Amino acid sequence: MSRMQELHFDASGLEVAEMEAWGRDFAEWQRNVNFYLGDLAIAAKAKLGPDNYSQVFPVTMSPGLIQRVEAVARAYAPKDRNPMASWTVHMTHANKPNRIALVAASVDAGRTSDEEREHAKAKQTGGNSTRQRWLLAIDVNYHVTRMWASGAETEAAKQVSEWIKRTVERLKEKGLTDVVCCFDSGNSFRKELTKDWEDKYKNRATKDPELGQQLRLAEEMLSEFCSAKMDTFEADDLMASFAKQFDGKVTLLTVDKDMRQCLSSKCNMLVAVEWVEDPTSGDMLPDYKWVSVKDHLKGCTYNGTAVEGVSPEQWTTFQALAGDSSDTISGAAGIGAKIAADLVKEFGTIEAIIAAAKDDDPRITAKKREALIEFESKYETTLKLVTLRTDLPVPKTTKV
Repeated sequence: MSRMQELHFDASGLEVAEMEAWGRDFAEWQRNVNFYLGDLAIAAKAKLGPDNYSQVFPVTMSPGLIQRVEAVARAYAPKDRNPMASWTVHMTHANKPNRIALVAASVDAGRTSDEEREHAKAKQTGGNSTRQRWLLAIDVNYHVTRMWASGAETEAAKQVSEWIKRTVERLKEKGLTDVVCCFDSGNSFRKELTKDWEDKYKNRATKDPELGQQLRLAEEMLSEFCSAKMDTFEADDLMASFAKQFDGKVTLLTVDKDMRQCLSSKCNMLVAVEWVEDPTSGDMLPDYKWVSVKDHLKGCTYNGTAVEGVSPEQWTTFQALAGDSSDTISGAAGIGAKIAADLVKEFGTIEAIIAAAKDDDPRITAKKREALIEFESKYETTLKLVTLRTDLPVPKTTKV
């Protein structure tokens, strides 16, 4: 074992027969290691509970990978794990009731991991013309701007475009049928609404010309997908319109908190896609973080404050009261995210909240009542600022 060092195997001086023996051993370890990790995760969860079991793994290990290996290990009892099949083949069929037979069939057919994924995908889509459409709507402006700000600069468009294409390809394996890339027009109607206000909408420094060039490059690099841009509207408005009008499931690829108002039984958000290497197959596998209505209600961070229990239908009311520092929307003076959430959950609408303030409702302190009454003159415009348009005409040819 002295030949095995951290991140290095010393193969110098080995005879061919010895190399072959080591090769067989390594192949066996590679095939089994994810099952070992999964078995460990199962045991740790039983001993430590679902909230603490991940502590047995190093912090550098993706939570998504831990969950994945645990799920696959649970799917196959030790006696059902096929020593002739790779981890990826086991994972491909883990959620199917006849998974053991499918893995055996893959071995009998001699398919590689990649071939098995393609075979499973073909069986899923072949002859099934009635399956539900699934649209991925992407806020390209946001992702390019964030990549630019992280230091990528002139590589921002290239890196974001490659990331989007890789994500689309993997989601197609899960049934994705449609994609649309959404872009800001550059002149939002919301700026006109606040032209006479001291705190103007998105009152930021002039955009760097090079960032503008990166956005144009990204649009060119993603030209294989449907593109949506409309004068005086933002990418958010187009995505919200797709979420409302698309005949099928919609996923919004963004972390923008404004988009939470779109969450519904048919619309979720994909707020993170990190790519990690499968230690067994060597494949780059996506670690997804989804946000559904249920996830949203459990809570999120808004302007640095933890907020929970505000429904998507109440989200614009909450945002109008709390304000949004990233878009220079001030909201009601002195209210903030926590109090805004409490008020919305208690009273429902801004009209009801202001009416309660005017009636000296004891559930609202005197200082807060004064701020809310003062906010009455601005709340209609503020609601327009935070409410996304859902009625825009959007492209129909989005299939990939």
